[in-house]
Amino acid sequence: MTIQIENLPNEISEKQALEYAYNSEIAWTVQKLSSGVSVLLECEKQLIPWLYMCVRTKLKNQGYTLEFLDGRAIPEGAQDSGSVLRNMILQITHWVRNSSEDKVLVLPHLDLLVSNSANEGLTTEAREILPLLYENPRIVFLAFKDPYFAFSKVIENLFPAKKQLLGIDRKCLDGLILQREARKFPPAFNFQSLYQYVSGLNPVRLRQILQRLDGIDFPEDSGKVISQIREMSIASDMEIPLVDMQKDIGGYGQVKEKLGSEILEILKRRAEISDEDELKEIDAIIPKGLIFHGPPGTGKTFFAKAMATSLNASIIIVSGPELKSMWVGQSEENIRKVFFKARQSAPSIIVFDELDSFAGARDSGSSTEVNHSMVNQLLTEMDGFRKEELVFIVGTTNFVSSLDPALLRPGRFELKVEIPFPDKTDRAAVLTLYNQKMKLGLDDRQLDFLTRKTGETTDAMTGSQYTGDHLNAIMRYLKRVQLRENRNEFTDKDLYDAMHGGKTKVVLNAEEKEVVAYHEAGHALVALSIKESTDVERISINSDYTDALGYVQHVGRKNKYVITKKQLLADLIVFMGGREAESLVFKDVSIGSQNDIYRANKLVEEMVSVLGMSEAFGVRVVDDKNMSTDILNKRDRAIDEILDRAKKKARQILESRLDMLHKLKEELILKETLERVDIEKLFQGQEGA
Repeated sequence: MTIQIENLPNEISEKQALEYAYNSEIAWTVQKLSSGVSVLLECEKQLIPWLYMCVRTKLKNQGYTLEFLDGRAIPEGAQDSGSVLRNMILQITHWVRNSSEDKVLVLPHLDLLVSNSANEGLTTEAREILPLLYENPRIVFLAFKDPYFAFSKVIENLFPAKKQLLGIDRKCLDGLILQREARKFPPAFNFQSLYQYVSGLNPVRLRQILQRLDGIDFPEDSGKVISQIREMSIASDMEIPLVDMQKDIGGYGQVKEKLGSEILEILKRRAEISDEDELKEIDAIIPKGLIFHGPPGTGKTFFAKAMATSLNASIIIVSGPELKSMWVGQSEENIRKVFFKARQSAPSIIVFDELDSFAGARDSGSSTEVNHSMVNQLLTEMDGFRKEELVFIVGTTNFVSSLDPALLRPGRFELKVEIPFPDKTDRAAVLTLYNQKMKLGLDDRQLDFLTRKTGETTDAMTGSQYTGDHLNAIMRYLKRVQLRENRNEFTDKDLYDAMHGGKTKVVLNAEEKEVVAYHEAGHALVALSIKESTDVERISINSDYTDALGYVQHVGRKNKYVITKKQLLADLIVFMGGREAESLVFKDVSIGSQNDIYRANKLVEEMVSVLGMSEAFGVRVVDDKNMSTDILNKRDRAIDEILDRAKKKARQILESRLDMLHKLKEELILKETLERVDIEKLFQGQEGA
C-alpha cells in the first residue's frame, strides 16, 4: 500500500474516523432501522457514543427521533432507584409503553442487563425486561453488545438484523493516518505492513494510538514506531515471546523448513506487496490453522512461540481445562474472549494446548455435551475471520487421530506439522545448543556420547524415547553439578547420572536388594532370550529415581513407525519377566510388579481392541458404548489369553535358564549396575532361548 503523505488528512476527529472506517456498516444500520427492523450491533463499548451520534444524525434527517436509554434520564414521575441498571429498566418500561412509530429506542448497555449469568438461565434483570422488549412488536430497537458478553437466543431473536464491528478493513487505513503521523515511519514505508499490526483495532482506538507516537521524522528503521504500536495495542494475557527459530531450537530441519515454506516465506513476500488484488490472492492461500502433533516433550508449544517471534506476533497459550466450565455457555464464552483478544492484538497466535482434551471426535465415548459446544464455538470463531487478518490458530496434541474430523478439514486446521522424537542429528544439535547456552564446556566426545546413548536407550521410567525435554533436563542437571561443585569437567559417570535423573536416592537393605536384583534380572534375561526384543543397554538396582528401585534400559528400536505383532508380544513377555522371576525364586511376588502389570494390560488392550492382533477376537475395533455384552466378554477372554501366554512364556524362559538368572542376580548384587559390555561378557557363549 503506497501512501503519498501530502494526500493524507491534516486532522480527523473520532467521529470522522468512525464514519470513514464503518461507512457501509452505518448506512446498513440506518437503512434497517428506517425500515422498521431492530438492529443489534456487536462492538467495543468505546464506540457506542460515536456510533450513536452517526446514526442519530442520519435518522434525524429522515424524521426519526432516538431515545438513548442509559439510566440517566429518569422518566417523569419515577423515583431514582440509585442503581443504573434499575433506572435503565424504568426507562425501558416507560418508553416501550409510550413510544411512537417515528422513534427508535437505543439500548447502549443491553448486554449488562441480559447477558448470561454464571449459572444456567437468564439474569434477574433479563427476566424482568424480556416481556417488555416483546410487548410491542412495532417498536424499533438499536442495541449494542460488547464482544465479551453472551446473549441467550431468546434475546438475540428480538433483533432480525445483526452486525459485528470488529477491527478495520485494510483499504480504510490510508484515511485514518495523519500527515504528521506518517512522518514517524521511514521514507517509502509500505503501510500494508502496518495493517497487520492494527487490523484488530477499532478506528477510535487506532487514532488514539497514532496520536501518541513519538520519535524523529522519517527514521531509517521502523522498529521503534512498530514497537510503540505493539506496546499500546496488545491486550492483557497476550505476550510477545523471544524465541528464535534458528538460534533457540536445535535440529528439526524438516519442521523449520515446512513452517518457513508454508507460512513465513509467504508472509515475507506479502510484506513487500502493495497491490490490493495481489494481496487478496496471498491472503486467501495462507493457512491460518495449524496442528502441531507428536509425542509429549518434543517442543510443540516452543515451536509456536518461535513462529510468533518470526512474525513479531503476540501469543496466548490456553488449555482445555482452562476453558472448560461446569456452567452452561461459559466454556463457549471463554473461547470467544480468547479470539477477541487475539484479534485485538494481531498479528497473533492462539495456542490451544492439548487440543484433544476438549476437541475430540464428537462421536467418541469421551466426548461430552460441553465438548460438542466448545468445538462448535471454535469452528464458528475460526470461520469469522477476515482473510487479511493475521491471526493463527495452533492446536497441539499427542493424539492427532483423536481430533474431531470437522477441525481437520481444509480451511480449518489445514496445515499438519509433525514434531517427532529427535533423531541423531536433532539430538546432536539440541545438546550442542544447550552446551553453548549453559557454558558447560562439554567436548565433542562427550556430546557424541550423549547423542549416541540417548538414541540407543529409553527413559527407564516411561519407556519413552528421549525428547527435547529429556535433553534439557540432562544439561540442567550437569549445570547444577557445575555450580554446586565448582567444576567445569565431567566424567562419563556424571553423564550417566544426568541421563537417569541424578544419583541414588533410595537405600535398600540386603533382603530388598535381592528381591529387586532378581526382578530386574528376570526382565533382562527374558529380553536377552527373545530375538524380537530390543537389546538391553543397562541393568541397575542402584536407583536413579525416587519411585523406581531398579530398572532395565533398552536400546531404542530401529523402526519407530512400523512395529510388528511379534515385537509387541516380545515386549509383553519382558514385562512379565520380573514378576515371574520373583515367583520362581521366592514362591511369592512383591508390589514392585505394579507398573509392569499395568503397562502389560494397556498394551494387550490396545493390541486386541484397536490393532486387530488377536486371532481369537479378530479385527473388530471395540467401542464400549455400542458393543454387546457377548462381544465385550469375547474381547476380555482374548486379552486374558494373550496375558496368560506371555506369563507362561516368561516362566518357561526363566526355568530353562535358571542358572543364568542366579548368575545375573549375583553380578547385580556385586556391581549394582551392569553396562552392555558387562552383560555381553557375562553371556558370552550362552545361547538364547
